[in-house]
Amino acid sequence: MLLATAGLAGCGAGEDADVAGVVTRFYTAVATTDGEAACAALAPDSRSEVVGTDPDGRACPQALLAPEGPGSVLVSRAADATVLEVRRAGGQAQVVTETDTVFLAVDGTSWVVTAVGCDPRGERPYDCVVEP
Repeated sequence: MLLATAGLAGCGAGEDADVAGVVTRFYTAVATTDGEAACAALAPDSRSEVVGTDPDGRACPQALLAPEGPGSVLVSRAADATVLEVRRAGGQAQVVTETDTVFLAVDGTSWVVTAVGCDPRGERPYDCVVEP
């Protein structure tokens, strides 16, 4: 599996690379079944949503990677999560990968994933498997 941020050379460097790095680390954690690291990349509200919607009441690391839950979508998207584009507006960001659109926000001094496993739906909001 190759996760890269190759498309970022022309993107205002620094902070765009930080944002892309969060997505790359998240999908690397998913691909290697490191639920702890994947959950650590999520915003607190998104972690709570993962736990709150798990029918078996599992903790975030297990619920996030569960094949009958978000894991079925996230694991397949991790296979090619190469970052193609980073868009930032203040404390919000959108990262487009080969297989996903990921939304992030600043939490304190770092970027966290707020929504992942997202598919566009034309003029309607994105449909995401993990969101707050």
